[in-house]
Amino acid sequence: MAETLKNNMALKSGDREKRLLVVDGDSAHLYYTSILLQRLEYNIHTVKTAEDALEIMGDIQPALILTEISLGGMEGVVFLSKIKRHPLSFSVPVIILTSSKDQTVKANCLQEGCAAYLQKPVEPDVLYAAIQKATESPPRLYLRLNTTLNVIVGDDKAAQYAGRRDYITALSEHGMYISTLKPKPVGLQIPITILLEDSKIRVEGVVLYSFQREEGPLKTPGMGIQFVSISPKDQNVIKVYIKARS
Repeated sequence: MAETLKNNMALKSGDREKRLLVVDGDSAHLYYTSILLQRLEYNIHTVKTAEDALEIMGDIQPALILTEISLGGMEGVVFLSKIKRHPLSFSVPVIILTSSKDQTVKANCLQEGCAAYLQKPVEPDVLYAAIQKATESPPRLYLRLNTTLNVIVGDDKAAQYAGRRDYITALSEHGMYISTLKPKPVGLQIPITILLEDSKIRVEGVVLYSFQREEGPLKTPGMGIQFVSISPKDQNVIKVYIKARS
């Protein structure tokens, strides 16, 4: 039966866009894929058979199904067909993640309406992009990593204060979220230094949104930053850092 890796079956309706159902009869692959998706901030439910997946779908109402083709019992192609022909589930996107290299099976899955057909092993950013394309409009194009990194907001004169009080809680190639007691106003462009392991990455960023205490979804002050100036070398350092931890 299904294993719930995060939270229980009684999920809030607002969490649906993050709720994924993963189907794979191989325990090792099921565990690896689930851990990877949790690191990408998804709420994961796992089953090993198509029959179990069909049994719990009505309860968890997943935003997306990620399934292997080779399953014990009902095969993945038949499972996909049942989903796409049922009035309550036909709109749920299905991504195939499989070890099979059978091109006929691939063609059948695409004909049945799968959102993407991916081969194992899959790079995290490829899987992330496929899920985003299938579930969000517009989709996010870049991995976003939950992390904790020191950051200096402003020029070097702010280092002693900001270096201790400000820190990054989410980081992507093109921006970040900074937890800070003194968030800047929306639209302000500011110099920022990211203290990334042994590197100091200097960028210019613009504040896209800003929360004072008790205003944001986490009730903590902070601001979302989009990079407007960063060197290709530093951007690649961030990309490598994120991929190594995803």
